[in-house]
Formats: sequence, C-alpha cells, structure tokens
Amino acid sequence: MQMRKDYQSKRGFTLVELLVVIAIVGILIGMLLPAVQMVRQAARRTQCSNNLRQVGIGLHSYYSLQARFPSGYEADVLSGVDGRAWGWGVSILPFLEQGVLYNQLDPSNRSIDAVAFSSESLYLLQQPLSVYLCPSDLGDEESHPFRFLTVSQPQGSDGMRGNHISGGDDFDGSLGWLAKSNYVGSLGNNWKPQQSDWKEENFAGNGLFGRNSEVRIPMVTDGTSNTIAVGERSYRNYAAVWVGVNSWQRSGFADNQMILGTAYYPINDDPIATNIGSDGRGSANFSSFHAGGANFVFADGSVHFISELVSTHPQQDSVFAKLAQRDDGETLDEF
Repeated sequence: MQMRKDYQSKRGFTLVELLVVIAIVGILIGMLLPAVQMVRQAARRTQCSNNLRQVGIGLHSYYSLQARFPSGYEADVLSGVDGRAWGWGVSILPFLEQGVLYNQLDPSNRSIDAVAFSSESLYLLQQPLSVYLCPSDLGDEESHPFRFLTVSQPQGSDGMRGNHISGGDDFDGSLGWLAKSNYVGSLGNNWKPQQSDWKEENFAGNGLFGRNSEVRIPMVTDGTSNTIAVGERSYRNYAAVWVGVNSWQRSGFADNQMILGTAYYPINDDPIATNIGSDGRGSANFSSFHAGGANFVFADGSVHFISELVSTHPQQDSVFAKLAQRDDGETLDEF
C-alpha cells in the first residue's frame, strides 16, 4: 500500500494539463508582446527626439557664430555654372561632434564632385551618422536609389561620362552610394507641383531653409517657438541624404527634395512610384514610422511630435502648414 501511494504521488502532468499550461503561457506571451513592442517604439521615438534636439543645438551653435541659420544649400546661381551643392547637414557637422569629418570634406574649398572623384575621399560621402538616422526607420544606412548625385567622370579620350552616386545599383556606371538621412530642413509651405511654375524666389522658400537662404531670427516673425526647423522623412518616402543636393539647374525643384521638406503635402502622405522629378507628392513631404505623426525640432530648439491629423488639406491653410511658414503672422498655442 505504501509503495502504491508513493508511486501515485510522483506521477507527471497529464496530456490535458500540459496543453492547458501551454495555452495559458501562449496567452500571456500574446498579451506581453504588444507591450514590449510599445516600449521599444517609445524608446526609438525618444532616441529620434534626442537626435533632433542635437540638430537644434547644432543650428543654434552655427547661428551664434554666423548670425544666421545655415542655407538649405548654396548654389552658384550668379555665375550660372551648374553643379552640386553642399547642404545644411554639412554646415553644422562641427557642432555635432563631427569636426574631423567636416575638415576632411573641406566644403569651403572643395566641391562635392571633387570629393566624389577622389578614391581617397569618396567614402566621406558614405559615412552613416547616427545623429541623422531615426532608429525606427526601415532600410539600411544607404540612401534610397532616388536620392543620387549625377556627376561626370573622366573617361580617357572619350571625354566625360555621366555616372550616379546613389543608394543602390539601379543606375549603370554607378560610382557608389550616399549615406542616408532621415531629417530634412523645412522649406516652408510654399510649393509648386509643376516644375514650370517655379521661380527663383520659390527656391528660397518661406521656411527656415532654402536655396542660398540666410534666415535670421528677426525674420522669423511668427516666433521661433512657432516655426519648424527640421523634421523627419522615412525611407518609405525615399528619405534624404545629409551631404547636399544634385545638379541644381538640371534637376529643377527636385534638388530641394534631397535635403528639404515642405508642409504643402500632409505628414505621411503616400509616395508615388514615379520619377520624383515630376512631382513632390510623397517625396518632398515629412514622414516617419512612428505611429500617427513625426518628430520635429523648432527654430527655438524645442522638439515636438506633430500629429498627421493637423497636416490635412487644404494644403497651405492647415495648422501644419502655418507652423512651417516663418512669417505668416499667425501664432498657434496648441498643435
């Protein structure tokens, strides 16, 4: 009797009991995973905010030395010489603990072409900078194939041949790739969907950045706390690059999209799968993989998450559009 009792007390789970335990564990894991995902997303969004905060500090450090914000990009319009142009992301590198990279690029004395054509310096345009990358973004550290530089490389007696530096190998004769950026400067809310409608003043923008812009704080009449400086763009909308813009005369308004964004289009607007030189919809807007909106740093250095709901049409009359324009005479207490 004693042996029978001991044997019965040591028996294991039955199959039914085991299945019940497995089911309970599965339910608990199913309840836990969304919470874990939410925590991870919150952490990534916080890191993205920190990146933009550093960008804001860089912009103000630049301002303290130059008494103006950096130009969106500086093109040699007066001479009429076509070419690539360094962007605002390069201008503030010394204030983002990237002084060594800035000195190696030497943008005051060297063009993007000069850097690209040197086998000893091309890699500088391919440096992934964590401060310019949102951790929630898809894709790798290379720019999207739509974000490229069209440059000419000597080909011996045959003269010059067009080549691309891009994010992929979609183009014949590709020289390499560019580093991606998830942050674009604000051109404002003024945008022309048709390339033929663009005039020189449109390229200057009505935001904090533009072609050869020299925006000073007194020009931001809406107040720096009411004016967007830099915001996100995800790989889904072809992201951006930090080095600069493409051939500005031949590209027309498409050069803006390399490093600048417009509030003319809504946040997270769907991209169009056509040549982005034909329209800016889905490729010149702001976007992110954070649920419901995107992060922005304002001209005063503060960082805010703006809901995509405030960016809906009508395009230039939305709350978002007013935040992007520096001098529309309207200040917004809540957004």
